[in-house]
Amino acid sequence: MPGKPFDEGDTAIEEAHGLLRSWTQGLFRFDEHVQSLKYVIAPDGQLIAPVMVAALQTPDTALYIPDDEAPVLELLLSLEAFEDRGEAAVLADRWRIHHGTEEDINWAFMNIDMVRISGLVIDGDAIVRLNPFADIEADLCRRLNALGESTLQRICKGQLDVDVEHPCVVAIDPLGLDIRARFDVLRLPFGTTLESPDRVLAVVKSWASAAN
Repeated sequence: MPGKPFDEGDTAIEEAHGLLRSWTQGLFRFDEHVQSLKYVIAPDGQLIAPVMVAALQTPDTALYIPDDEAPVLELLLSLEAFEDRGEAAVLADRWRIHHGTEEDINWAFMNIDMVRISGLVIDGDAIVRLNPFADIEADLCRRLNALGESTLQRICKGQLDVDVEHPCVVAIDPLGLDIRARFDVLRLPFGTTLESPDRVLAVVKSWASAAN
């Protein structure tokens, strides 16, 4: 990154990774088409989404988070189709757990080729990271959901000042939780990077205690 100190670039990489984790939707552009797109992050860090077939037929694709009017994060993408069956079916199911029934039936890996943030250009591989909780994520979600809807509602109110109907924890990574609400997916950031599932449980239980 000519003209930019290394530590500024390093900070931008972490900021970009955190922002990508903080959202589950953005504005998707392919050729002259622009549409809202809901995505999820697979355990290996890849983006997964159902897209129009036309999006799979062009090399010119980008995702703006949160949108193209004020894009905090711009991702230049290359798409690779996959079938919703066999081992890959779990990836489509992950999307459905977050967002419900898909409108488009063409499933795609959205490979991040390049990232733009705060005037910097970053290689996409720098923000595509394996979730270290991947093998135990489902169990962690079950344990947190076992706290009960009312407890999760109080946590959402306490942490985000949002009233949520039927909250459900659907994803966990070291930076935060994704909670499915009635019409959206909410992000509850930890405020720091948590290295162990025990710390995740402890932090969420502390939120619950504070919300009582």
